[in-house]
Amino acid sequence: MTQKVPGIEIPTVPQNAMGPEVPPCGYLVEEIADGVHWVTDGGYQCAFVVCDDEVVAIDAPPSLGTLVMRAIRDVTSKPVTHVVYTHSHGDHIGAVHQFPDDAVRVAQQETHAILRECNDPLRRVPDVTFKDFHRLEVGGQVLELHYRGSNHAPGNSFVHLPRQKVLMLVDVIYPGWVPFTNIAQSKNIPGFMAHHDHALSFDFDTMITGHLTRLGTRQDVEIQREYMHDIRSAAQHALEITSQKRDLARSTVGTDHVYVYFKTMYEAAAAEAARPVIEKWSGRLGGVETLGVNHTLTMYHSLRLDENAQPQVVFFPPTDGVTVR
Repeated sequence: MTQKVPGIEIPTVPQNAMGPEVPPCGYLVEEIADGVHWVTDGGYQCAFVVCDDEVVAIDAPPSLGTLVMRAIRDVTSKPVTHVVYTHSHGDHIGAVHQFPDDAVRVAQQETHAILRECNDPLRRVPDVTFKDFHRLEVGGQVLELHYRGSNHAPGNSFVHLPRQKVLMLVDVIYPGWVPFTNIAQSKNIPGFMAHHDHALSFDFDTMITGHLTRLGTRQDVEIQREYMHDIRSAAQHALEITSQKRDLARSTVGTDHVYVYFKTMYEAAAAEAARPVIEKWSGRLGGVETLGVNHTLTMYHSLRLDENAQPQVVFFPPTDGVTVR
């Protein structure tokens, strides 16, 4: 079933992609377990942890703006003494300036390097950095910060609260949905893929993912892992049929305008290869009808560029009758 508006067919959102309703105030704040809270506006998510005498904030998206601090004040009057940055992107930490100046900022080394280069006054350079692991103990609460390599972004880290069995990983898992466009705009597609297994190596029941309408579970990670491996298989198939689409592109648009030629060839291969994936996941994950081809094309380029996958793409075949030696 699709929702029809003038000129557009919008696929129905699967029920499992729906989250709690956001109140008219513009945000929802809920306790997950033992002082760990999440805040959402239905599109973005952040978190905070209430300790004995203080609060640890984790991210502050501009979409929520100062509502993050208001949400904290709905729960406690304790001061925010620490701020954890999951990664450097402005859409997740672009409003951290709302927290007190003397609050200690904590982030991975790559995030520090990126923010130092950006020199953005709204995203202050972190005070405490770590390479692979940092244990933050504040007022009876323990947050373990882990870095398992580049993924969606360099420096993008896990925040694990082992006692509460809560895991936060932003911009990788999309509960009930497929990832955002271009495989979540990831800088490192192989790393993005590997982070599904990294996530499952943690002991957790609940996951804060940074985006969309609900919290995640281990099953959500497993489901998305299956979807992404289907996308990888489709992209491999797209590589294998590129020679056919190369000939199609030559006959339909020629090779004089190389960008049109490349675009026609790539997109035709990705569209054909993605069809079975879209059919499999339609009605199960939100957005697959919209982004399945895009994901296949993004993975296609990652396979040929990052992994030198075979067969290699030959853009311009030799002139008929000419033997390549």
